Amino acid sequence: MTTQTLDTIASEQLDLQLDIVEDRLRQDYADLDRPSAHALVERERTRFAAARIHAFVPILVERAVRESLEEPPGRHRR
Repeated sequence: MTTQTLDTIASEQLDLQLDIVEDRLRQDYADLDRPSAHALVERERTRFAAARIHAFVPILVERAVRESLEEPPGRHRR
C-alpha cells in the first residue's frame, strides 16, 4: 500500500492549481490575456522546479506574479 502525504497530493495537482492561479490573475488584471498569464506563471514556476515540497508553490508563484504586475514600468525584478 502506498501512503500519500499532503505534499504528494499537492505535487500531483500542481498543474491544476497553477491553472486556477492563472484564472484568478486574469480575473484580477483585466489587461492580462491567457497566454501572458500562462507565461508569467510558468516563468515563476521554474524558480521552484527543484523544490522538495510543492504544497506552497502555487501560493509563491501567485505572489511573485502579482508583485511583478504591480511594479512600476521600467523597474524590473531581479
